[in-house]
Amino acid sequence: MPAPLLRFAVFVLVVGCLYWARDVLIPVAMAVLFTFLLAPLVMLLQRRHVPRVVAVLGVVLLALAVVGGLGFVVVTQLLSLGEQLPQYKDNIKEKISDIRGLGHQTGLGRARDTVTRAVGEAAREAERGAAPDGRSQRPTPVVIRGEATMPLTTLPAALAPWLEPLSRAGLLVLLVPFMLLAREETRNRLIRLIGFGRLAVTTRAMDEAGERVTRYLLTQSFVNATFGALIATGLFLIGLPYAVLFGFLAGALRFVPYVGIWIGAGLPVALCLALFTGWTKALLVIGLFALLEAFTAGVLEVLLYSRSAGVSEVGLLVALAFWTWIWGPIGLVLATPITVCLVVVAKYVPELEFLWILMGDEPAVSTEIAVYQRLLAGDEDEASDLVERALADQPLERVYDEVVLPSLVLASRDHARGRIDVHEQHALVDGVREIVETLPTPAGEAAPAPPETRVFGAAARSEGDAVVLLMLRDLLAPARVALGVASPELLSSEVVRTVREHGSGIVVVSALAPGGLAQARFLCKRLRSSAPDVRILVGRWGGGDDVEAMRQVLVAAGADAVGTSLRETRDLVLEWVRVRPEVASAQVA
Repeated sequence: MPAPLLRFAVFVLVVGCLYWARDVLIPVAMAVLFTFLLAPLVMLLQRRHVPRVVAVLGVVLLALAVVGGLGFVVVTQLLSLGEQLPQYKDNIKEKISDIRGLGHQTGLGRARDTVTRAVGEAAREAERGAAPDGRSQRPTPVVIRGEATMPLTTLPAALAPWLEPLSRAGLLVLLVPFMLLAREETRNRLIRLIGFGRLAVTTRAMDEAGERVTRYLLTQSFVNATFGALIATGLFLIGLPYAVLFGFLAGALRFVPYVGIWIGAGLPVALCLALFTGWTKALLVIGLFALLEAFTAGVLEVLLYSRSAGVSEVGLLVALAFWTWIWGPIGLVLATPITVCLVVVAKYVPELEFLWILMGDEPAVSTEIAVYQRLLAGDEDEASDLVERALADQPLERVYDEVVLPSLVLASRDHARGRIDVHEQHALVDGVREIVETLPTPAGEAAPAPPETRVFGAAARSEGDAVVLLMLRDLLAPARVALGVASPELLSSEVVRTVREHGSGIVVVSALAPGGLAQARFLCKRLRSSAPDVRILVGRWGGGDDVEAMRQVLVAAGADAVGTSLRETRDLVLEWVRVRPEVASAQVA
């Protein structure tokens, strides 16, 4: 079987197992979730010299007490709410009437009413045509009464809806303490199962997954508990009954990303519409949820989250849809921690790397690749925006070396390999030139003073070599060093003559890889033979790994030094200017 079909078959098999075995897998997944949540407290007690069994039993009993107490309060208020809702049916009818009246005022509502009346009249005409006396003939219902059913026979049917959730809850309560007791043993068994040959990778994956899930659960639990308490307080001040119930639901539903908060807001808003006349209370509740959600997301989560869960927003939404489809409402709650574990595992397993690329929150491509891709697509505006965003966080020299210069190197390599034609390469070089010439001065950096030193720059072969010299010119300008850039169309003899006319004691030869090395060597030889007192510095950009061999070749041709980055080349120029100012500088006319 071909590899793609085999992978698809494995995927279908895994999804089928997740669906058909959900009655067992859901309690296991929830038990693992609670184990991650309670493990830090157990380890804290163990560090206080509490025996492990005592620590586990104490933490589990405390968790059961908290869950049981909250459950009792919530169920009590929920039952009370159910008993009181029928008292407000008139108010509910009034609100429904208002909403319907609002719909009837629109053109769509009037069209719907017209169609409804037409259908009703047609039905009445059909009934009158079917009956000779003009009245509809309706069959008389026949009721068959049997013997009364014994109450005991209805007991299994009455208990059936509760058996499944009770069995899941019982399995969950049994699994959690045993997982806490056997935490290290379970980890060692997983390592043995995966194999000792991947011990380092397995250890990193397990540590990162455990750290991310635990951090997410603890932080999110604290944030959601704070949010629920604030909601309950706000609803109490507004005057809405059952504030504790709705605060608990708001905090619990906030574990569901993006949509849970508004599901939690819909319940108290609906109760406001049922209990109170007018719309004031409902609008206050909506404003309360919006304000507290903005505060929680913009302040609390920013302060408490040192790093995200590691899943992109789009990937998390897809995961929510998938796990809800597989496991229902429980899957909606478990989607985030399960997806975090999958993404971390996919980061270290080559066969699952596609999941990490598609769903991880790390950038899919680096900034320099993104700039190169946008320039290839002809989108110079977005490429310029990427460079400016990088410049806001990094110094200019680093942005030039790590973001802009790689685009020229990649274009030169792709052209040499036949991946792009000469027109595409020229367009990309022109785009880089425009970015360099229009790049704003970094914030807080004053304009440089008039230059005091002049250096000559010569392109070894192409227009791209000249664009790199423009970047070097910007890096030298704050030190009051002016770099004059010669046209790449000049012949070597014309370059030598221009160097003499320029009057500079330093010449920088720019050569992009691949290629260009022969041209740089030839130019160095001509300059050395024609101007022996000139110091020659070759900038070899993107030359590969064998830097030392390349240096020896260029030095043998007459170069005094070789720089492989813009920062290194700038530092060499400045060093020469300071050491030999009488040779390397000339006043600007």
